[in-house]
Amino acid sequence: MKHSEKRKQRILHLFRARELLTAAMLSLALLVTYKLWETAQRAADQTVQTAFDFGVQESNERIRQRLAIYEQVLRATVGFFNAAENVTREEFRAYVNALSLAENFPGIQGIGFARLLQPGELEKHVAAVRAEGYPEYTIHPEGPREIYTSIVYLEPFHGRNLRAFGYDMYSDANRRRAMAEARDLGQAAMSSKVILVQEGGGDIQWGFLMYLPVYRNALPHATVEERRANLLGWVYAPFRVEDFMRGIGREHSAGLDIEVYDGQGRDNLMYDGHDDVRAASLPLHRSDALKAAGRTWMVSHGALPDFDSRMRSDRPQLILQAGISISLMLALLTWLFLDDRARALQAADQALQLALFDALTGLPNRKLLDERLGQAMASARRRQGQLALLFIDLDRFKPVNDSYGHACGDLLLKEVALRLQSCMRESDTASRLGGDEFVALLSVVDGEGAARLVAEKILARLTEPYEVAGHTFDISASIGVALYPQHGVDSKSLVRSADLAMYEAKNAGRATVRFAPAPS
Repeated sequence: MKHSEKRKQRILHLFRARELLTAAMLSLALLVTYKLWETAQRAADQTVQTAFDFGVQESNERIRQRLAIYEQVLRATVGFFNAAENVTREEFRAYVNALSLAENFPGIQGIGFARLLQPGELEKHVAAVRAEGYPEYTIHPEGPREIYTSIVYLEPFHGRNLRAFGYDMYSDANRRRAMAEARDLGQAAMSSKVILVQEGGGDIQWGFLMYLPVYRNALPHATVEERRANLLGWVYAPFRVEDFMRGIGREHSAGLDIEVYDGQGRDNLMYDGHDDVRAASLPLHRSDALKAAGRTWMVSHGALPDFDSRMRSDRPQLILQAGISISLMLALLTWLFLDDRARALQAADQALQLALFDALTGLPNRKLLDERLGQAMASARRRQGQLALLFIDLDRFKPVNDSYGHACGDLLLKEVALRLQSCMRESDTASRLGGDEFVALLSVVDGEGAARLVAEKILARLTEPYEVAGHTFDISASIGVALYPQHGVDSKSLVRSADLAMYEAKNAGRATVRFAPAPS
């Protein structure tokens, strides 16, 4: 009887042990499944965030590029006026038609020329335009003013644009501010948001205008007084904002609500991609300041619900279901497989991001630098100007990596990038080639003296002590400078000259600036 009781107790202990082991294994499996699900959820959130940031960056860059391209179109138009003593209506029409605005420059309403007129010139001017075959031409709005302007050329000269013929833009305060700024600075200027005179009917959009001054040929315009005295008029381009923004979004910015503000505040809203939502109210949103032609736009992006569902991976749900229904080993193997796959996808995303920008510093990489250098050289060649290329190599950087580790070195490189950017203009480019090598492209310089000032400013900034991760570092830089076209008439020769000048700075004792020698 005692032996029977002992066997029963032993069997009972085995059943209890089996239950306890099963419960322990189930608890462990559920715990691992939860941890795997939590990790996958964070990865999914990061994937959505990365896709959102990339889409916003692409959208902002396309807006910047469009505004820059349209400014270049106006600069070319100014050059057209400068190349002729008197541009006729037929010549202007032929010039604009050759640009094929609708096909090549979406969003632009046209290109026009507004002539500056003094009160005593009005009667003669109106008579001359009417004699060209426009008997109803007049300057509007009516009324006495100290200065008049008139849109005399605007192509394509049909449809909405006919309403602008003879309009005095200088009579409007918003337009007048931009026109005066362009006149006095000799640079492109954009107006605040306006309703274009071309608008009519039910399809009314907000718009804006971009101006560039045209000065009388062979007369000086180096000072504000000379610019005001010798102004002929303005070339300008009107834009309807919704037409301008159409086509900005591409694959990575699909599913984003884009809002454009002419400054701060809801009252300054110019464009809203989705009227039924506000970007700032969406869980994932961000706002960026975009500067162009002397004006700052605030561009807000928000991720719409379909963006999140399209970009978010279903791995967390799969892992949760698999962890409950299969064994610990299979769940672990599934996690390892999915983790490998996530790393591969992350590597692919990073490769896409690194196509144009350096992953560590966020500066343009070599590919984007080459593109901008080519554009800058083409622009300098057209205007017969100069540009400068600065090759920057950090001195005494290797001991930082050797003594404090690469993590500390990476933080130092980020700080170098920030300091380099602080020395650059909006039109210039700071780039990282790799390691401790940086490049600064000054797209417009007034000779060696101006380039030297910038190089010495950069050198002084980079030589200041660095406070990184609780350590103080003293490093410097060797800077080689090459000017276009003195030191190279193509990108390859210019890069080689700047590189050689940088090595000359190294050999000269470092922490110095050296210019490339003139080619023999």
